[in-house]
Amino acid sequence: MKYFKLIFFLFVSLSAFSQSSLQGKIENELEEPLPGATIYLEELQKGITANFDGFYNIKDIPKGNWTVVIRMLGYQTKKERVLFNSDSTVIYNTILMEDYGNLDEVVISASRTPEYLSEIPASVTVVNSTKLKEFTNLTSNINEILAYTVPGLAVSTGTSSNWGQTLRGRSLLVMVDGIPQSTPLRNGQLGIKSVVPQDLKRVEVIKGATSIFGNGGNGGFINYITKNPDTSAKINGTTQVWGTSGLSKTQDALGYGAYQSLTGGLGKFDYYVSGSFEQTGNKYDAKGIPLLPTYGFDNTKIYSAYGKFEYLLSKNQKLTLNGNLYKSLQDSPFIPVYAEVHVLNEEGDYTLEPGYGTKGSIPGQRPTGSQLINGRLKYNLSSIFSGTTDFKTDLYYSKAESIFFYSEKFENGGQSVINSEKYGLRPNFTSQMNSYGNFDISLIYGLDILRDKTNQGLLDGRLWVPNIELMSVAPYLQTALKLDNKWSFKAGARYDDLKMDIADYNTLPYSPKGDGNFNPSIAVQGGKLTFSNIAFNLGVRYIEHREFIPYFSYSQGFSIADLGSVLRSAQAENVKDIKLEPAVTNNYEFGFISKFKNLRLEAVGYYSTSNLGTGVIFSDELNSFIPSEQPQKIFGGELSVDYTIPSNKLIMGASYSYVEGLKNLAGDENNLSYVGGDVISAPKLTAIVTWRPTEKISTTLNLLNLGDRRRFDPFQDSEGNYAFRHTEFPVNGYTLIDLSATYRIKDNIEVSLGINNLLNEYYLPARSQWAAPLRTFTVAGEGANARLGVTYNF
Repeated sequence: MKYFKLIFFLFVSLSAFSQSSLQGKIENELEEPLPGATIYLEELQKGITANFDGFYNIKDIPKGNWTVVIRMLGYQTKKERVLFNSDSTVIYNTILMEDYGNLDEVVISASRTPEYLSEIPASVTVVNSTKLKEFTNLTSNINEILAYTVPGLAVSTGTSSNWGQTLRGRSLLVMVDGIPQSTPLRNGQLGIKSVVPQDLKRVEVIKGATSIFGNGGNGGFINYITKNPDTSAKINGTTQVWGTSGLSKTQDALGYGAYQSLTGGLGKFDYYVSGSFEQTGNKYDAKGIPLLPTYGFDNTKIYSAYGKFEYLLSKNQKLTLNGNLYKSLQDSPFIPVYAEVHVLNEEGDYTLEPGYGTKGSIPGQRPTGSQLINGRLKYNLSSIFSGTTDFKTDLYYSKAESIFFYSEKFENGGQSVINSEKYGLRPNFTSQMNSYGNFDISLIYGLDILRDKTNQGLLDGRLWVPNIELMSVAPYLQTALKLDNKWSFKAGARYDDLKMDIADYNTLPYSPKGDGNFNPSIAVQGGKLTFSNIAFNLGVRYIEHREFIPYFSYSQGFSIADLGSVLRSAQAENVKDIKLEPAVTNNYEFGFISKFKNLRLEAVGYYSTSNLGTGVIFSDELNSFIPSEQPQKIFGGELSVDYTIPSNKLIMGASYSYVEGLKNLAGDENNLSYVGGDVISAPKLTAIVTWRPTEKISTTLNLLNLGDRRRFDPFQDSEGNYAFRHTEFPVNGYTLIDLSATYRIKDNIEVSLGINNLLNEYYLPARSQWAAPLRTFTVAGEGANARLGVTYNF
């Protein structure tokens, strides 16, 4: 009898918690399945992707009337309300229409809330998962991937540092899921390379000065959006293994790597976890000479770990815990032989021999590289205040440690390390106002609270940049207005209140030029510094006709010069006597998107001004770095074209980016000169052709062409020798071609081959040229190299 009672109670319990399911098939107009299409229940924040046959099945759906959203790259988004009764199965089959322009792609970074790309009055580039996957056949280096895919972003430096990889000639902010990775209090210029591309759902790049996220984003920002759990089964996963090798010279050039992810759904609990490891070998230029190991990629161990855990508290509440670890350590068997540069005459003729590596070791030198740790707890609450408002807040933590190469520029030599630790809280509300006739109005408002502790010292215990503690509070308000489905208006403001506490310190004897001329040590009294700024943005886009969708925007940016570089070179005895003024940028731009059946065209022109240079410059007279006091005017344009054959067998795209910058002495606007290469990139042209002759084979050819930029004349130094100033050195262009191919052995197994620098071009990356006066950063580009990989999905 007791067994019958047990079965009865189990039946009652299961009935009480029985829920519906949604299943069906996603196809295109030719009735072909669309594997990878996402099916998402908007209010429940629950979804999966269609399998290789286009089928899907979402389980455990509570009773209610929910919005089903179906998206697929290259197709129009479909959205429909579906009624779910208790304990039932709803069959929902649908056909998606092709959409060559991807204007229905959803972006979250532009205003902290999801919105369609076609309605944002700003220049936005989205590097989606398909594009990321294509480029991981070639490289794990996200700097290289973004250089090819983001118009307006300067080319990669060919090293682990992104110094000079600016966005439209301005500094940029780097974030992972909105968590800042940049260290603006002492900018080590390493923030872009902070994730592995396999963990990313997409990359959103918002270009132009922004008042959305505050300090550091004068040129815009890069937001890495990590992958979400796939709840189509209790466990899914991806396994990748790959090997790499130089082709110009193969001695000890072999490398290898592996990546593993697991994801799934268990009722109300969803998860995604992954880990990877990569070991690189020796790196050689096109002539077979070892690359300069300073900031190098040779003999580097790269570790990563990522996890995201989601729990559905109720139909309108969700809790998310996610975090990632990225660690890159170089232990090279080479020591640097620095570049040699000689300016021959007043016409600026010169010889430049790049640095290289030679076998050897530096006693006591520790491996160089960076380690980043991020953690975030996020809470979502939807449909509150009579269903008009969504609320989300996240509490985050970020810690970064960057160890640099051994340098004789310190008295008695040494290795420096930047330490940064951040805590942040960001409550955010999105309210949809009642519609008034043809008006739809929404408000986005909240508060950013940040505590940042940063210093830079030497590994032997000497302190180079003092302990700096920043407390920032920034309220913001953004409004969006949609009129008659023809016009999209946006306006907003952000107020930044920054308070910094700087400890007492002694400057280190340091020789910026490495010529043995050490600046004397100075005892500097610390203190408290305060900065405040209010920034505005305004934009409008006309959205009625897909053939021409123009926009105009005005936005302001705000940043403090690299404070650590200024403090470590201080000449004053009190921080309050050091001239520190925030740089405020005003950015104006006009652009449009034109979309036809299989052609997409985007163009933008921009002009920005700043009261100061948005960085530091080297003073030959003071033999130190000082804040740039020269106002800047930067202008340029970008053009991109994409063309797709309707069968999707051939996809072509190209982009061109041009930027130029002028500076003048404060108070003398007519005395203009060109801005250096660390800020202004030479013109960049990219092109991509993807050919898919069969369902199993895909090949892609990438081209990157950097133009010339020769803007500067040499000067005569105190000894009568001709020389170019710091960062003001001519840049000669070059062209690189990469090739990748994939073959699908089975539906869930594919093999790929990528060859970088296919023609084994000998070249000097742009930074290697404009930084030539420093000698320590001039490295040749890597010669031809290959990557062979296998991917298994289950």
